[in-house]
Amino acid sequence: MEDLPVSKQQMVEIAKALCFNAKILIMDEPTSSLTSKEIEDLFAIINSLKKEGYGIIYITHRLEELEYIADRVTILRDGRFVTSMNFKDTTLPEIISNMVGREIKEKYPRINCNRGKKILEVRNLNAGKLVRNISFDLYEGEIVGFAGLVGAGRTELTKALFGANPIESGEIILDGKKLNIRRPIDAINAGIACAPEDRKKEGLCIKLSIRENISLPNLDSLCNKFGIVNRNKEKELTKSMAKKLRIKMASDLTNAENLSGGNQQKVVVGRWLARNSRVVIFDEPTRGIDVAAKVEIYNLMNELKRQGIGVMFVSSEMPEILGISDRIFVMCEGRITGELDISEATQDKIMEYATRFEKKEINSRTA
Repeated sequence: MEDLPVSKQQMVEIAKALCFNAKILIMDEPTSSLTSKEIEDLFAIINSLKKEGYGIIYITHRLEELEYIADRVTILRDGRFVTSMNFKDTTLPEIISNMVGREIKEKYPRINCNRGKKILEVRNLNAGKLVRNISFDLYEGEIVGFAGLVGAGRTELTKALFGANPIESGEIILDGKKLNIRRPIDAINAGIACAPEDRKKEGLCIKLSIRENISLPNLDSLCNKFGIVNRNKEKELTKSMAKKLRIKMASDLTNAENLSGGNQQKVVVGRWLARNSRVVIFDEPTRGIDVAAKVEIYNLMNELKRQGIGVMFVSSEMPEILGISDRIFVMCEGRITGELDISEATQDKIMEYATRFEKKEINSRTA
């Protein structure tokens, strides 16, 4: 199972739940890693189960899904019941307002910055089957989004850039200096940070505290020459990151596993901000977190952009890619098949590039 991508793990989990033949089925963020086709199949299953008399509790932050399956909506905030209503009697803005306790005026906040000098150059990068001949540039003061279908190679690209997947050939140039990245520590020391797709498995040590998680990649600056951690420095660093990122916690000694998805993501990001990284890579940064936390993550990305840090992020949510990116690269079958400036980007154009190789293959078989 561990060798499957997150999307396939999710489908197996859903299949397992359906095998129990229970009368009540609870689905917690079931579509967070699924493709559009897989989501359609899931909704068909849900509606079929409803007709058979099953009761379904469906937990989601993707509010646009509700119109396809929901009969009633119950809203919780900070662990407490807020309200419940028939879905047909409410609106999405009303649901969002009840979720966050205030009106969110801008779902995808965007800031304009002057594009600075080139930070990162990737040339003809090859790593495994899903990173083939990748080339792109990243500049100061911009957010570059990577779009594509599941299996397009976006996550594999982030792992190659961060040294988690072995690079076969190609060049990675940061601030004019060619890098030799073989392990994550090489990328970290060079100034490349990564918030991975599976934050619990790859981004956090969930059995350790918030303080320890933030400190781990920064021990070189927190330890004295004998390797002993300066606890005062460690506390100050954690306090600074918690304030900057608005991490909700009872204490900085709280284990990471006890945090919400949004706060876990903030801890992942917080550990890198202290290193003055030049490039920060976000892989599905808002997966499984609520609307308010998403906006905070977007604002954090904007702040990095304002500071001249290069931001690269992968997302399967089309509105998110279109709402936050300055430029968009689209991948299909391990290759970049299109580049779009945000001024010309649309969902249709992205999907055209995202299925380009697939269409060629179909055409060749037809011929």
